Amino acid sequence: MKLNGEQVTKKWLAGHLEHVIWDNDKDILKDQVTRGIEYGFRTIYSPSVYFHEYVSELLKGTGIRHATPVNFKDGLAPGKAIATHCEIIEKMGVDTIDLWPDMAAYSMRNWDALTQFVKDVRSGFSGEIKVLLMANDSLDDMYHQVEAYKEGGADFVKAYDSNKIGCPMHRVRELKKKCDEVGIRLKTSGNGKYWTNAIVMGNIAAGAECISASNTFQIVDDLPIFEELYSKYEF
Repeated sequence: MKLNGEQVTKKWLAGHLEHVIWDNDKDILKDQVTRGIEYGFRTIYSPSVYFHEYVSELLKGTGIRHATPVNFKDGLAPGKAIATHCEIIEKMGVDTIDLWPDMAAYSMRNWDALTQFVKDVRSGFSGEIKVLLMANDSLDDMYHQVEAYKEGGADFVKAYDSNKIGCPMHRVRELKKKCDEVGIRLKTSGNGKYWTNAIVMGNIAAGAECISASNTFQIVDDLPIFEELYSKYEF
């Protein structure tokens, strides 16, 4: 079957997935990263600074990006402090971050402050920055977030569903239009929770370039079932 005009295979699907690892156990981490390399995920996460260099060594030469979450999950750290942190982790091999925004600025809808926050973080990190965008907010507020993060120097907005059941496809489609308008890329997130293959495929069809989840192995392995059920349709 095809999705957005592209032939869907397990390798293709894996290339759109970012494998999130929260386990701070070296044996589990090695198993997850090794399997993730075999699947060919776009990105593999390491959970903390204690494992960044270890994961970087495992990923060396694979072409898979090395990510980690930053400022999770309270959004309280100032941007300049995060910039210093990012300078350190970039030297440890991290080349992409998922950044929780300044939640004080967000709660006040202070878009200029959100822009400055991302600019401060960018000053300490040359890699890929994906900033969480609250996808359960009003469309107007979501559009302000897109503009703020683009102006601040982010590479992606990361549509985050606080209900943890998968970003609604109509929201993803509207965000995609706005992202294309301002020139920033779009990712969706399951908040590290368990998304189904069908939700992932729907988000990609609606415009998400990549998706992060903890059960990425299952998402890929379920592709034949999805194809069996939906292959009569062309998306």
